[in-house]
Amino acid sequence: MATVAFDVLTTTAAELQMSLTSGLLTSVQLVQVYLDEIEKHNGYLKAVIAAAPRASLMQKAKALDEERSSGTIRSQLHGLPILVKVRDAQQLGVQGLTRSQDNTATHPDLGMDTTAGSFALAGSRPKKSADVVEKLLKAGCLIIGKANLSELSYYKGTGTICGWSAVGGQGQSAYVRGGIEDDDASAGHSNPGGSSSGSAVAVSAGLSPFALGTETECSLTLPAGRAALYTIKPTIGIVSQQGIVPISHLCDAAGPMTKNVLDLANLLDIIVDPLKTQVPDGGFASVMTDTWADLKVGVLDPTVWKLPASDIKPNQGATEQMNAEFEAAYAKIKSMAKAFHKYVPLPNSEELEFEGADCLTTLWSINNPIKPTHRQ
Repeated sequence: MATVAFDVLTTTAAELQMSLTSGLLTSVQLVQVYLDEIEKHNGYLKAVIAAAPRASLMQKAKALDEERSSGTIRSQLHGLPILVKVRDAQQLGVQGLTRSQDNTATHPDLGMDTTAGSFALAGSRPKKSADVVEKLLKAGCLIIGKANLSELSYYKGTGTICGWSAVGGQGQSAYVRGGIEDDDASAGHSNPGGSSSGSAVAVSAGLSPFALGTETECSLTLPAGRAALYTIKPTIGIVSQQGIVPISHLCDAAGPMTKNVLDLANLLDIIVDPLKTQVPDGGFASVMTDTWADLKVGVLDPTVWKLPASDIKPNQGATEQMNAEFEAAYAKIKSMAKAFHKYVPLPNSEELEFEGADCLTTLWSINNPIKPTHRQ
């Protein structure tokens, strides 16, 4: 096999697709590279809870290469490896999970368990893959593994460290030397954030060009921010949750984690249900521009909208630096956007209480008898 030359840390999925199209790379080579990276680095990072069997994955990659050679390109994601985070809904009475990130169901044919990081679900064998996994497979993606996560999407209990599961172990940020500090808080600066921690760590560390995560509250945005990635929480309902272990149907959403906006748009094209929202002709990438001139932007006050000190154990120097960077970014956006609204007023959690309890937690409890925690 020819030597493959690209930087797994910086190369985007769109750039890999260009190399596949030009014949500089094959999907077989990509699978080999990323599985090798997982074997080399996952022992420490613990970003991947289960990798797909190499032999069967190579067969699927070869078939996709042959399709490409015959002129068949399924989508912008054809022949690209991806990691998914999946909670096993099948075992919880919810139909349709498969493997990827381990709270999303994957069919046994893909060679991975769906456990949500819990030993209670070890050996589970869903009858079918989650809808989002089926869409990725139909688009020509190669599911190379399932990402680690905060166990049961941080729904197991209170006070646990983000990024830890009994099955996958403690996920480590690729950006923090020395790993998680022993005395850090549950979502402190030294950990990767949760619950889609494995997805974020894997992409930032070059174990996969992009990944799928899920969010109830902060589980895409927090770990993606910690890993310097792009993400978006899609509007509730436009991405099917069938086959994904639920926390709350009011808030659950699956979404992308990528190294650039183009990859994010291309992945949204695949997972979004066009019957539930308006997808632009030519896909989401077709409306991407290099200007902010038509955009109206509103931002929040970072000194108010932040995680509680009990969750992050704030460092004064880091906090001051982050707030200064926010202000610098706001100033730049204001100079470029059609309209800019600074510090949009929104009610905070203290204002949204019911009988002394947080309203959001109360609403989640209506759908799920297990008492929820934050950063789902």
